[in-house]
Amino acid sequence: MFFEKSHTGNNKWYLYVLTILITFLATQLGSLPLAAYALFTSDTPANIDIATITNTNIGLSLMLLSFAIGLVALLWCVKSIHNKKIGDVLTARTYFDRTRFFWGAAVWAMLSVASFALEYWLGDTSDIVFQFQPAKFFPLLLIVALFLPLQTSFEEVFFRGYLMQGSFLLLRSKWGALIITSLIFGLMHIANPEVTEFGFWVTMPQYVLMGLFFGYLTIKDNGLELALGVHAANNIMACTLITSNASALQTAALFKDMNPTVTHWDTLSLLIFAVVFVSMAHWKFNRKQNC
Repeated sequence: MFFEKSHTGNNKWYLYVLTILITFLATQLGSLPLAAYALFTSDTPANIDIATITNTNIGLSLMLLSFAIGLVALLWCVKSIHNKKIGDVLTARTYFDRTRFFWGAAVWAMLSVASFALEYWLGDTSDIVFQFQPAKFFPLLLIVALFLPLQTSFEEVFFRGYLMQGSFLLLRSKWGALIITSLIFGLMHIANPEVTEFGFWVTMPQYVLMGLFFGYLTIKDNGLELALGVHAANNIMACTLITSNASALQTAALFKDMNPTVTHWDTLSLLIFAVVFVSMAHWKFNRKQNC
């Protein structure tokens, strides 16, 4: 079982503190190229706007680089500080099941496109602008294909792998570990522009629900494979399908919502799609230990 892997290696509490500090410092060091690029492209330091910088393909690449470096540091800590196998925080299986990863990514991408298509065809599309720019869009596709899965993998391995296993050792409850890591996952997104634009109590339930969804997949499927695939597909769709001025990832996507709105109905829609995905995963991987 996935949580049985929690007991492998050295799990003293201060090693978790040390690993979190090293991982945080690694992400900060990884953000130095973005800071240098921001200084280079701005007239004066006072005029630097990181949100504007990361809207460009180069800025987005440099921003994602910090997560890649954080992922490398985290995995190094797991192996060298905790004396665990890297696979211990990834899956209960003896191998990483790439079939699950790509299946989860493909299904969630299809659900995302279907949801957008229904909203586009049946709803009010006056504020949604088609903005296909080949010179920007195709490099964007390459960037998100190469770098964005590293960003989502960092978050999944840290929250659903490393931190959820560590919380299980502390709480002795997999559901308690799920709840606490999902709350932390949600609060880690508190600086996102959507929170400022639409309000804490409207957006935060969606972030926490996503954390619960990813964590539930990890627990029921005994590994991160499905959650990694879904998270990667979710962010890739957010980068390439539709964006807005309130998005955390403002890119040269195919569409732009000029007047975005977020309500609690969006949280309910997310819950419905999560239930649909879990049902499809159960049908696809029909075994007792799977979801």
